[in-house]
Amino acid sequence: MPDSDDNQLIAEYARDNSEAAFTALVTRHINLVYSVALRHTSNAHGAEEITQAVFLILARKAKRLSPRAILSGWLYQTTRLTAANYLRTETRRRQREQEAYMQSRSDETRPGADETWRQIAPLLDDALAKLDARDRDAIVLRFFENKSGREIAAALRVEEPAAHKRVTRAVAKLRKFFVQRGVMFPAAAIVGAVSANSVHAAPAGLVTTISTTVIQGSAVATSTLTLVKGALKLMAWTKLKTTVVVGVVAVLAATTSLVVVKVRLSALTNANVVRAKTGIPTDPTALAQATSHSKILIFRNVRSWNRKLDFEETLTNLGFRCDVKKSRDMGDTDLSSYDVVIIPGAQWGSDYYARYAEHAALFDSYVSNGGTLVLELNGAEKSGIVLPHGVKMVSHGAVDNFLTLPEHPILLPLDGRPIHANWASHGYLSGVPADATVLAVEMNCLGPVVKRPTFIEYNYGAGRVIAACQCFHDQDGSGRGPMMPTLIAYAAVKQWFSPK
Repeated sequence: MPDSDDNQLIAEYARDNSEAAFTALVTRHINLVYSVALRHTSNAHGAEEITQAVFLILARKAKRLSPRAILSGWLYQTTRLTAANYLRTETRRRQREQEAYMQSRSDETRPGADETWRQIAPLLDDALAKLDARDRDAIVLRFFENKSGREIAAALRVEEPAAHKRVTRAVAKLRKFFVQRGVMFPAAAIVGAVSANSVHAAPAGLVTTISTTVIQGSAVATSTLTLVKGALKLMAWTKLKTTVVVGVVAVLAATTSLVVVKVRLSALTNANVVRAKTGIPTDPTALAQATSHSKILIFRNVRSWNRKLDFEETLTNLGFRCDVKKSRDMGDTDLSSYDVVIIPGAQWGSDYYARYAEHAALFDSYVSNGGTLVLELNGAEKSGIVLPHGVKMVSHGAVDNFLTLPEHPILLPLDGRPIHANWASHGYLSGVPADATVLAVEMNCLGPVVKRPTFIEYNYGAGRVIAACQCFHDQDGSGRGPMMPTLIAYAAVKQWFSPK
């Protein structure tokens, strides 16, 4: 069929159930949808299922789409929400995907890889989610669909200079988001990386599969239908949340229990922000003394998820002395000469956790005699690791974690916000002592808080254990990176926080 704009094709499909019109829409936008889905899941099968679900949603909503909607922007947002629903409801699959993603991250570090893209890719979709719809549409049109300034202006119904300004401002906002998370590249580098890497070709035959499914009513997998249903609910909630923000509070009276939970959680989160701002950071005088006298040991075999600022760099930046040893040295090291011992995350692919288990009694003795043991347990969830005092980690990936003690010095950088990421936590802790301080717990897809602790500290003998089932990095847009220095400062000073 002759080239038509998206709105004409949607109108034709909605009016005549036109297979040609719908196939043209799928062909035009499938690479965008597939690429966003793949970036979220790092799993080709999951990306195909999400892509199919998104176009099923488009078919259902075609008659109700506003003629002023920017379809590529709408598809981007719908794909993001559908992918989020996919990740939240597929825990077992998410575990496999994470392993594949970790491998892909390692592959990306080979010589010749695009360093800019490697660093911004995990943050890109969260950054775009922070933009308002018009800015996001401008970015998608310009860099995902390679539209000209004139085409963007026509789509946004503005003059061409105004369209260029909007794109420039939107890029500046993206850059600010990246800089706040420690990823610092000039705008030109970001633009080049996004233009070159953000869209990938969808698998051959997927256009035909989707068009046949929609037009001819071919059978759809139960998992895909479930994904469509969940995504539609999430889209409805997102739309309602926006409405509430602009003041239409009366709508709440007629909403489902899910919405009530969301509203209550929002209020609780706001209260947590207030609590967090009353928290007391680690005493700077005590920190200065600790940096002069404390000695810290890290047992490490590999870098933690290729992150640039890890414990070693953070300790150096804070002025601490530290030693780094391999897991093979655990049994031969005199731990009593160290004030803090750190077990970093992501030490898979070696005998690291087996060595830790072999010398568990040594770590028990170290803590009970006054030492501080810090465990970053992402990566240890499948090892059967046992902490001092018999605390165990249970493998259970969670997308959201709620801060139960946001005013705690370690958590202050989060301002009371829940932790949200593909892997907010890799598991939870069982056998936790009754007098332990719980800093964070699992949440149920941004719904009710689940009482499974994921971040705790507890006394054992004369010493203390700080154990987190999440990782302290900032490569996924979760904002956890600033907690690494507050964690180290708190652990080294040993002035334990007591909730009021």
